[in-house]
Amino acid sequence: MVSLIIVTGVAVCVGFFVWFADRRHHRYGVLLLPAISLCSALILWIILQFAGLGYHPDLSWLAWILPLVASTALTVAAAWWFGRHREQADAEAMTAILKRR
Repeated sequence: MVSLIIVTGVAVCVGFFVWFADRRHHRYGVLLLPAISLCSALILWIILQFAGLGYHPDLSWLAWILPLVASTALTVAAAWWFGRHREQADAEAMTAILKRR
């Protein structure tokens, strides 16, 4: 149970850190990246627990490290994707508004 608490806390911290480090973080909400990080880490943690890796003495570290590494990678990819596409959608909307006048 301790691994669940640690994975949860670190995943949320990673999500906030990636949000803060993204230069386009004003384009989307503050809780989007921490939510993506938390959900991806917990889903992978649950999968690893059901696979039995959390209880195997030699492989128990995988249930701690793998969800955090995977959630960090997914959160960075989500920040890149949301920031880029949201910026493009905002520019298109602004152009459409300015053309109407």
